[in-house]
Amino acid sequence: MTKRNIKIIGFSAAVVLLFFIYFSSQNEVDLENYIEIVEAKRTESDGFMRNSDQSPFQDSLKLSYHGLNYFPPNPDYRVQAIIKPVEAAEQLIIPTSDGKKRRYEKFAYAEFKLAGDRHRLLLLKEVGGDDTIFTAFADETSGESTYGGGRYLDLKFKNARQITIDFNFAYNPYCAYNYTFSCPLPPPENILTIPIMAGEKNYD
Repeated sequence: MTKRNIKIIGFSAAVVLLFFIYFSSQNEVDLENYIEIVEAKRTESDGFMRNSDQSPFQDSLKLSYHGLNYFPPNPDYRVQAIIKPVEAAEQLIIPTSDGKKRRYEKFAYAEFKLAGDRHRLLLLKEVGGDDTIFTAFADETSGESTYGGGRYLDLKFKNARQITIDFNFAYNPYCAYNYTFSCPLPPPENILTIPIMAGEKNYD
């Protein structure tokens, strides 16, 4: 194992530890620690984009890569959501950025309050994929300051009735950087009627 790999592993372990402390804490946010956690995650994402063989910035694209673009960390976009499971197994076919279709299982709805109003997001699990629960959403920033094809959030939990959704960790699908990728688009029920000025912005 090279020294570079050891450094990467050590940094990733530190990020995981920070996430554990953060999500194990009470709902009140220590602003200084919160910003440190968000920035650590962004640094990790930037390192992946620059160095990983799995990065969408491949070959000549890496030569022009100059870092991801974000809104400043804002704990106001960290919300508590009530989980409403979809009791009857139901599947949804979602179109992708390249005109294809993917099949997803409707896992649950996450209901939350933001900007004074109630909202909800449909949480999805890809049929035949792993156990990752994610949501693809669009909002009033989509196509302007954020990617027009929407953004994603990954949510990992088991049998939860209430979870934290933090839009500061919203990220762009790979097709935002490289058109050769096929990315599912947000379903109609996940088009929010408010601007989500948190998380990743358009890549310049």
